[in-house]
Amino acid sequence: MKELIKKITGNPLARDITILSVLVLLFTVPFLNQAFHWDDRDFIEQARATLANPLQFHIEDYSARGLFSNIYVFRHPPLLSYYLALFMRLGGESEPLLHGAYLVFPLMAAISMYSLARRFTSRPLLAAMLFIFTPGFLVMSHTIMGNLPGTAFWLLASALFIWGVDRRDMKLLVGSGIAMAAAIMVFSQALELAAILLIYAVLKLRFRLLRVAPAFIIPGVFYAAWRLYTTYHYGRPPAINYRVDFHPDLQIRAFLVFLGGSIIFPLSAWVVFFRRRIDLLVAFALLPPLVTWVAVYYISNGELTLTQGIQVATLAIAGFAIIYGLIAAASSDAWSLWKRKQGSIDSIFLLVWFVGVAAIYAGTTSLPYVAVRHMLPLFAPVVVIFVRAAGDLWPARPSLRSGFIIATLALTLAGGLLMSIADYRLANSYRVVAEQMRGRYAGNPVKVWSLGEFGFRYYMDRAGFEYLGVKSEASPGDIVVSSNVSATGVVAPLPEGFYRNIGTTEIEDDFPVRVMNPWAGAGFYGNLMGPLPFVFSTQKLDEITEDQLYWDATAVGNGG
Repeated sequence: MKELIKKITGNPLARDITILSVLVLLFTVPFLNQAFHWDDRDFIEQARATLANPLQFHIEDYSARGLFSNIYVFRHPPLLSYYLALFMRLGGESEPLLHGAYLVFPLMAAISMYSLARRFTSRPLLAAMLFIFTPGFLVMSHTIMGNLPGTAFWLLASALFIWGVDRRDMKLLVGSGIAMAAAIMVFSQALELAAILLIYAVLKLRFRLLRVAPAFIIPGVFYAAWRLYTTYHYGRPPAINYRVDFHPDLQIRAFLVFLGGSIIFPLSAWVVFFRRRIDLLVAFALLPPLVTWVAVYYISNGELTLTQGIQVATLAIAGFAIIYGLIAAASSDAWSLWKRKQGSIDSIFLLVWFVGVAAIYAGTTSLPYVAVRHMLPLFAPVVVIFVRAAGDLWPARPSLRSGFIIATLALTLAGGLLMSIADYRLANSYRVVAEQMRGRYAGNPVKVWSLGEFGFRYYMDRAGFEYLGVKSEASPGDIVVSSNVSATGVVAPLPEGFYRNIGTTEIEDDFPVRVMNPWAGAGFYGNLMGPLPFVFSTQKLDEITEDQLYWDATAVGNGG
């Protein structure tokens, strides 16, 4: 053991990777028993279908979001379904088991980020630590959704490709192709990665089709096979967008706020990206109308209090600062290349990466809402640009710069842990509610239904309650237990005028942070719930209602 420790401490690379691995485990293992939450349930449902038939990519006679489908085609590519199915066969649907199975993904992401940071910064450990301390990374590392695993493969593919192009190493390029294929088969968002990496090859002026082709042929073959199989069996290709109305003004507002509140400590972004005279001139010219457009909009509509509006403004400014910092760095590199015919293309590529990911909120891959989890792939270029810029702060006062960097790490980590704990407590509340309802209605002859999605539905199902969908054959006298947060806007409502409330329970929690809360304006998993990724608040976590159905014989069609 002493020899092993000596080898690790004597090798900077091994030492840094060990530090990162320990930190990842330190901030994920305590959350292994977190209740399944939000879209975790979708991946469990897909894994159940995979267990029944590995070549079946649908669920039969299934209700989701209140809509009934004879054949419900998988909403996500199947790689994680196979992975989860393997562990579910071994140990069932155990929270610690499945969360433990996912530990490999934050570890992969951290090490891949370190590799990228070695290429783009002089302080790779600092960049990788800042990356794993971000609120978005920490919260999502405690779930079994596809966003963090997909991002882990994305970062691995990027690191292998960039080093492969730089070194003209075919083995690394082939490895990148395999990792890219895995990313695409985890989440369709990774389709954009191919274009981003191809641009890197072009920018490096080393584009040789035969050299880099394996990195694109491999994922292309996998995705084409998946697309053809799905189209042949289900009559339509796999979905890559939500096909909904697109509102660019709302999307941009939310994107700025979520960008500023889910990565680096917001005020640190202000300091780093608004440090020169030209930066301050830009800030003074553009920030007042930006704050008016973002924060005053919500306040005037009555959606936020003045305090929450100030938080929106603070985060929106941080989001603007990040985008401005990326553009300024890329512009500087482009100017050097134009005037001197030499220089670095790194900042240009990092801006391309950022824009490529941000494009999911526009065009053919539009999403109907902004969510931190969908932004995870753009964390890497933001962190890299931040670390590069922070290294130039106060050259005559290195101790001040070091103190600033340490404070940024600590404050970013504090924000990540606060949001992780808040998410943990929200998730676990539904497991508790389901057990309480099981005890309350045990032995009761009345039929009890559940109305709501996500973790609430999972634990109500596990407690023995049946989901109330549009095809459910409910009867007068039946009880419906619903979650305000989990049922709003995503499932068929109770039949209007044909039920009466027999009880309401507010889920209280004294922890002062909320991540998904319509009363406090928090919408970490989707800004449709609230315009902020998190809020300091002690508002109720949720409201659980118990309603009894009733109608007369002539109204069965309306009430059923």
